[in-house]
Amino acid sequence: MGILGTPLGWIMSFIYDYVVHSYGWALILFIILTRVVLYPLGVKQQKSTARMAAFQPKLQQLQKQYGKDKNRYQEEMMKLYEQEGISPTAGCLPMAVQMIFLFGLIDVIYKPLHHLLHIPNELLDTAAKQVLGTSTSFSQLEIVSKVQSGSTAFYPILGVENIERIQNFDMNFLGLDLGVIPSQVWGWVILIPILSFVTQILYTLMSMAQQKKNGQNTMQGPMKWMMLLMPLMSLWFAFTMPAGIGLYWTVSNVLMIFQQLILQKLYPPEKVMAKKDKATERNKEKMRKRREKLEQYNQTMAERGIETPMAKLKREQEEEAAAQSARSEKKMDRETAQKEKELVQKRLAEARKRMAEKYGDEYTDSDSGKDQ
Repeated sequence: MGILGTPLGWIMSFIYDYVVHSYGWALILFIILTRVVLYPLGVKQQKSTARMAAFQPKLQQLQKQYGKDKNRYQEEMMKLYEQEGISPTAGCLPMAVQMIFLFGLIDVIYKPLHHLLHIPNELLDTAAKQVLGTSTSFSQLEIVSKVQSGSTAFYPILGVENIERIQNFDMNFLGLDLGVIPSQVWGWVILIPILSFVTQILYTLMSMAQQKKNGQNTMQGPMKWMMLLMPLMSLWFAFTMPAGIGLYWTVSNVLMIFQQLILQKLYPPEKVMAKKDKATERNKEKMRKRREKLEQYNQTMAERGIETPMAKLKREQEEEAAAQSARSEKKMDRETAQKEKELVQKRLAEARKRMAEKYGDEYTDSDSGKDQ
């Protein structure tokens, strides 16, 4: 996290020093700025989600047709992905980039004394271990809280100059101390964990509703329970960690809700699918090349006398098709023979009937079955 935290820390330090001399407001402006930077990735992810939503009926049709044959289903599904120009992993890269970026963001939030006041991490870790008894991810926020509460235990380690800088560090936001842990002090600061919980619920419900509207089944089983547990986890962490962390989660949730609403309005499934963009053509070309490489690999292995799983699947499918064709032909032969036999019997019965009428004999239908 430190690799990304350092450049992001410079940005937040600039906001704190030259824009708003307040940790709370600097944090909010910093989060807004990062969401703006990540917005193009959000657009890309929303487009991918919209394409997958419009794609779901075709996948469901394949599931009905080949659901019992998993190998055949996988093969047909990949063909369909290629035809439509949809990559099954298209939404993963934007999400991964955002997660990596957010790790760096969290490092900045957890370590304001290092990133904003530029006190060395090693010195702060030593102070945390000697005074607090341990060094955790949010030790720096605890140091701020204790120093500003009047504790002198950090003086011998951090020095007078650093202590003065920490004492002048503005951790208040609308009258709330962002360095305290809500479960330890209570008071109005508990509003932050509550808001974190409520905003997480809203975002979770909105995400689940969108998944259901899109006809996607990703929110099933354990994943669904995990989504429902996220608000409770958010509440617990926001109560047991410094309030600055809860403020970060609350603001992030609010921004993600607004971003999701905007993206859903701008890029609905029907609009995205109606417009064939460059990404679709790139996906088609990419998947075509992947398929050709796989076929070339199977051919090379076949020349070496090695049967790959895909070659085995294709051989089994061809054998099954041949067996099915043979069974169909055999069945048709039996049906044809039976029809020919019935036709001969019918013609014989008609001939006997004419003979009986010609010579005045009595004819009954039972006569038609004598040769059967």
